[in-house]
Amino acid sequence: MGGKNINVPETGSTDRERPKDKGVFERPKDSGIFWVRYKDEQGREHREKVGRKKLAIKVYEKRRTEIAERRFFPERIRRRDVQLKDVIREHLGRVRGVLRSYPDQARCGRLWTAVLGDRTLRAIVPGDVQRYVAKRITEVSAASVNRELAFLKRVFNVAIDDGLCESNPSRKVKLIKENNARVRYLTDDEEAKLRVRVGEDHWPVVELALNTGLRRAELFGLRWENVDFKTNVLTIPRAKAGRARRVPMNSRVRDLLRALPSRLKGDWVFPSGSGGTALDSQNFMNRVFTPAVKGAGIQDFRWHDLRHTFASRLVMKGVDIRTVQELLGHSDIRMTLRYSHLSPAHLLDAVEKLAEKESGTRSGTSDSSEQNVEPPEPTKNRIRGGKPRATRRSRTGDLLITNQLLYRLS
Repeated sequence: MGGKNINVPETGSTDRERPKDKGVFERPKDSGIFWVRYKDEQGREHREKVGRKKLAIKVYEKRRTEIAERRFFPERIRRRDVQLKDVIREHLGRVRGVLRSYPDQARCGRLWTAVLGDRTLRAIVPGDVQRYVAKRITEVSAASVNRELAFLKRVFNVAIDDGLCESNPSRKVKLIKENNARVRYLTDDEEAKLRVRVGEDHWPVVELALNTGLRRAELFGLRWENVDFKTNVLTIPRAKAGRARRVPMNSRVRDLLRALPSRLKGDWVFPSGSGGTALDSQNFMNRVFTPAVKGAGIQDFRWHDLRHTFASRLVMKGVDIRTVQELLGHSDIRMTLRYSHLSPAHLLDAVEKLAEKESGTRSGTSDSSEQNVEPPEPTKNRIRGGKPRATRRSRTGDLLITNQLLYRLS
């Protein structure tokens, strides 16, 4: 009867067509976890992690109604307690493929999951973190503890940004001061003992580290395509600094590489058992190197100390620091000074040369000439009227100070 038709939206309309869903979003993408975002009467933004999308839409509508009716009280909203292991899992998913240090990040994540993983974020207090650090420092180095602590700090900061907690309990736990000036390198006697324990089959890996100074990841990730026998250069496509670097090969390195059974048989210089991948460096540490160090009775020695040994031997043979810096691939000379330590015995030999009897031709001024030289007479100030007078301006160059000095002497 001339009535006006009213279009009723279909129940199957898309989410984009429904304005009530504009405060609902998914994070991380394609995770199936939905959040709601809204503003209260004062314009402050609030976010809540809900879960399924349908439930998130209902929560969003409820919050809007509460705000409109002035029944919204943020402190009454029960925030969902999240366990640390879930936050760590989500954080590792975000950084996978982004950070080069992901393997180390995953290692730190496993450690914290084993210790505090079942605790909720709000249940963890600074004392829990401090107790972990106090125990861990007795097992590993300060640098390792700092990396693990820095990981936890980052996880909590991300959780705060996501609205999962309000404070970071690890913020009050300070990093441990690291001793970067650690002096430890392999002596000739220790090298002989270590070689016996490692065995001739695995010794080329250790000896290459001693003669190239390559980092563990650089050595075990070396490909044959990066070995150039014509120019005698090893190329590291992506070093620690993020750019390629080239390491020269001495005659011993060339002989070792030419004798390896993997040459002309695959891509990797040190392949795994299958040959399709590189040899797992951690597996080599656990299976070969660490037992060999203990069996040889070598105290306080790690794989990275082979790099210390490379730098120290170069310095003790008279190689200048700049050259050592380039061979190690350091961007800062201070890093080279930290790694290039001289042994106390070598320093003792240096000062002992002063006690050696003089022989042969002596350089410099002869004894007779030294005896004939008389010391110059001290300069005397001229005296006029019984008062000393400065003939020249004092070393300070300040005439006021000079005048005050003359006044006191008068």
